[in-house]
Amino acid sequence: MDESQFPARILIADDHPIVFVALAEMLKTAFGQARVVLDSVADGDSLLFRLQTGAWGYLVLDLRMPGRLSGAPLLQAALAMQPSLQVMIYTVMEYPCLAQALLDLGARAFVSKSSGSPVAIDAISAVIAGNVYVDPRIDLEAARKHPWYQLTSGEREVMIALARGKNLQAIAIDSNRSYKTITVHKYNALRKLGLRSKSEIGYYLEHHGLDYLLQIEVA
Repeated sequence: MDESQFPARILIADDHPIVFVALAEMLKTAFGQARVVLDSVADGDSLLFRLQTGAWGYLVLDLRMPGRLSGAPLLQAALAMQPSLQVMIYTVMEYPCLAQALLDLGARAFVSKSSGSPVAIDAISAVIAGNVYVDPRIDLEAARKHPWYQLTSGEREVMIALARGKNLQAIAIDSNRSYKTITVHKYNALRKLGLRSKSEIGYYLEHHGLDYLLQIEVA
């Protein structure tokens, strides 16, 4: 491992103090106490303030924390403040689609808390070495084959807009497309996803770890 990466400045963002204590002890054991600088925050607002006021090399990020932002929007905000920040997602959520999406947004690792601290240390070690790490519990191939990604971009846009509460007429106006086109997108998408009505879209997104799409602007 490149010694120039040390001491590694690692910020742990998690609202459960035991997580920081466990990771901190294991990191000191794995790398040596003098080779890591550790601190923690317990909510999204504190995380963004800390990133605004000081440089960090690495961030261990829980997706569910108090604050104005959490999840994917918080990851985006953190990377906007410090683009070189190397982020490891450490979460109870194990959705392959969510893992793939967060990696696409700039995370360098995704680890399930169910895998325990040793896997988290392996992930941090990989990230410090300049690599990407995905928890073996997470099947990214399943994400790539997921029905959601069999939809066209237009169909996905309509599904997201409907889940946000928009009606077809409003979607047509906002997207500068015909009402007929939007209606076709809706029914094609529902059929591909195996849904019966638009009322099922929100639950479907949540059940598959795709509800982050309701929180961010997707190009």
